[in-house]
Amino acid sequence: MLGCYTTSLKNQDPVPAKSEEVIEAGSSVTLKCAGNGTVKWIVQGGKKDIRNDTILIRKASFKDTKTYSCVYDAPGSVENVAVHLFVKDSSNYLNALFGVVIRFDEHQDAVIPCLLTDPSIPESAVSLEPLDYFKKVTTEFDAKKGFTIRNVQTDLNDHTFRCTVTVNGKKKDTHSMRIYVEKEEIIHSVFLPSNEYIRIQGEDFVTNCTAKSNAKIQIAWDNGTKTIEETEMKYSFVDGIWTITSILSIRSVSYEDSGNYTCVAGNKEPSRKRSANLQVIEKAFVHVSTSQNRSISQLTGLDEELTVDVEAYPSQLSWQWLHNNTGIIKNVSSLSKWEHRGPYRHQSILTLYRMNANETGTYTFYANNSETSASLSVEIKLFGTPSVIMEQYSVNGSHEIKCTSKGYTLPAITWLLCFNTSCSDEEKVPFTDELRQDTQEDVVISVMRLEKLNDTVTIFCLASNIAGTASDKMTITKAILPVVASSTKEAEKFSSMFIVVAAGAAFFFLLSVFFIYKYKQKPKFEVRWQMVQVTEGNQYICIDPTQLPYNERWEFPRANLQFGKTIGAGAFGKVMEATAFGMGKDDSALRVAVKMLKPSAHTDEKEALMSELKILSHLGHHDNIVNLLGACTSGGPILVITEYCQHGDLLNFLRRKAEIMNNNFTAALANSTSDYKNMAVEGKYLGSNSGLGNDSSYIDMKPVTSNRASTLENPLVEEEDMDDHLPLDLHDLLNFSLQVAQGMSFLATKNCIHRDVAARNVLVTHGRMAKICDFGLARDIENDSNYVVKGNARLPVKWMAPESIFDCIYTVQSDVWSYGILLWEIFSLGRSPYPGVVVNRKFYKMIKDGCKMDCPDYAPLDIYRIMKACWDLEPTRRPTFNQLTDFISRQMSIITGQEYANIIQDQQEDDCADTKCVDSPTPPSNGNNYQFC
Repeated sequence: MLGCYTTSLKNQDPVPAKSEEVIEAGSSVTLKCAGNGTVKWIVQGGKKDIRNDTILIRKASFKDTKTYSCVYDAPGSVENVAVHLFVKDSSNYLNALFGVVIRFDEHQDAVIPCLLTDPSIPESAVSLEPLDYFKKVTTEFDAKKGFTIRNVQTDLNDHTFRCTVTVNGKKKDTHSMRIYVEKEEIIHSVFLPSNEYIRIQGEDFVTNCTAKSNAKIQIAWDNGTKTIEETEMKYSFVDGIWTITSILSIRSVSYEDSGNYTCVAGNKEPSRKRSANLQVIEKAFVHVSTSQNRSISQLTGLDEELTVDVEAYPSQLSWQWLHNNTGIIKNVSSLSKWEHRGPYRHQSILTLYRMNANETGTYTFYANNSETSASLSVEIKLFGTPSVIMEQYSVNGSHEIKCTSKGYTLPAITWLLCFNTSCSDEEKVPFTDELRQDTQEDVVISVMRLEKLNDTVTIFCLASNIAGTASDKMTITKAILPVVASSTKEAEKFSSMFIVVAAGAAFFFLLSVFFIYKYKQKPKFEVRWQMVQVTEGNQYICIDPTQLPYNERWEFPRANLQFGKTIGAGAFGKVMEATAFGMGKDDSALRVAVKMLKPSAHTDEKEALMSELKILSHLGHHDNIVNLLGACTSGGPILVITEYCQHGDLLNFLRRKAEIMNNNFTAALANSTSDYKNMAVEGKYLGSNSGLGNDSSYIDMKPVTSNRASTLENPLVEEEDMDDHLPLDLHDLLNFSLQVAQGMSFLATKNCIHRDVAARNVLVTHGRMAKICDFGLARDIENDSNYVVKGNARLPVKWMAPESIFDCIYTVQSDVWSYGILLWEIFSLGRSPYPGVVVNRKFYKMIKDGCKMDCPDYAPLDIYRIMKACWDLEPTRRPTFNQLTDFISRQMSIITGQEYANIIQDQQEDDCADTKCVDSPTPPSNGNNYQFC
């Protein structure tokens, strides 16, 4: 039980305190609290409690006017004893327990503690000013508490207030104060992009929580064991609504980071919360399952729906349905749907309409992401009415009738005989003698043998199963005998006729073979890029690009394309410059390149262009490949819309710069007295063997000037830069090499083999950025000396790895070999590889013997070492594209700031000695050095 006591100068002995005590200013008073436990004092307006049972006030002033409450110092204690102390002071009738600014929440009751120091002053003498405002609101006054303003509003924020008391006609005011009313916190929404996340150990995890509120609230993250402090906050205020976004980022997640992450939004309780779960896994996965029976049997003519559930990370998937592992056949009437069921869950539904006998078999769903794949098969067997075929033949004068029936379930065969040409059911009698029967998986064969045939007979074969009954019949007369020639003349006549017919048939057959051969000898347009799947043991399985899915989101209206000039043209099609209106934004105009076939294109060439479109859409975006922007696949010829690269292909870009760069080097060396390697041009770049003649088959792409004001004003339209007018330096050559390596590294991660890596298949856009492409559609390979006839194909032999030339093996490692040839092209400023060497038996022997081209004039020694590493005869010893990217990046950082001409001759000779160069006993051609290992 609590008790409160007071002592004063007048009464030294403790006496029980009243609910209020009145003393004069300057007096001393002691407040003492006693109870059954530890107590403490809570003082009105105090910032902290007094953890003592006694309060001693010496020389009390009007500021000590307040309420003192004694409570037990224990959590949850509610018992208390309070005493209100009045300290009378004729100079100060009010004690204001507030500062310059008082904060309240909107719609709450606000207490302004203006306390009377003398209880004898009537409460009516106290007021809040300005009076005009407070007449509009509900206020109450209590001498011990002050003014209470009911349901405060935010319009109080615009005023200054003070408390006033009038005693004997004189006014006394407190200091002025401002009231700040915080708007009621209304959180309209709290949003997480997903409630489920999966990351592989070592990956970064980033998510965000967005709240909309009328107030600028705080957002915090909690994962149950700790509060996460390291987050990024973003704020915006539009139309009276605050949008607050907190970005949670965890670098290189580990298993310990798995768990629930809760976003807590709000400055006060109750707050709004949203949670998401993070699961950290060891490696990528694709799981395919179904709730259906994996073996289905049903009647023909009915619909069947196959449903599979897919869970995968990464969730970007390619998928397809296969029928008997050969693709959905054309006569299967089907519809496949792909539905998202969650962040990492999908569902594929294949609906087969009115199934017929041809559609029985295995239906396999296949899904793969960038790392792995999975599949699931369902066997469908159709109950169908049997098919029946009867055949007759003679054996040693006896007749044998064979009845073959096929169906599921396996049919049962019944023979019936009728000794007439037209028979009623009553005349048909079963026949069971002399039967032979052979049964296979879904075929049954029954053979009837008739030893003697004395009269005409009609034979019926009936086949029955669960789906129904089918029959066939055959009528045999006594006159039917094996065919025998009646005379020698007739036999001779028949023989002569047979010879003539046979000779004619043979002639037409040979003529057809000739035309087919000539047609097949003609080069066909094919996509050089090849998608593969890596299996166990690093074995490649080629993926048929026609089976890749095509997303309709790439479709672009034909009417929005305005064509310009032809960029390139070949035997199969052409590439045109065009302006695409509304690509990206409704009012934008973007310069693009459009691939298309010639009107005479065959079906296989159309399929090849469609395959190229599917491969580009499957690869995704990268800065160093020519990216897909859109396509037109219906309502006309197939159009593939890609990025436009204004400087054309890298080969011609280098050749345009060659003469300027040669002159610069010649001038620099003429003024130099250093013992550097001679880089004089000697006219080699304009010689007949250089590959830089004016008969190049590659059409140079120049920027197209547009007079359309809307196009010029649109920021999406690429503008011509000054790159084409500036000379090259070593940094440019290294940068081209690095960008191509980065693009090839990207293709390798997508399991894509290029198969034609060369400077002619690299385009240069603004900022001298290199982008990998396949320009084969618009190249006349029949008249292109770089493509040599090998077998029934034209191949870029000088760029191909040995295993590709001799064994027709294409891998990422064979692309690395071709990349080494590309480096040689770059650092020779566009010379053709193996200059002066004809592709013949000697050339193939040189490749097998390990012959390597000499270092090109503009290549630093370290770059030449990279080339030789790419040309290793053992594919597994060649560097990867990731390693090549690192090597060239290191070269760029080393060479920055140095003069390229400073390549010391003896260093070059030392490097050649290190590679054990020996002279070839039969040099391929004069003036061209090769290295043999």
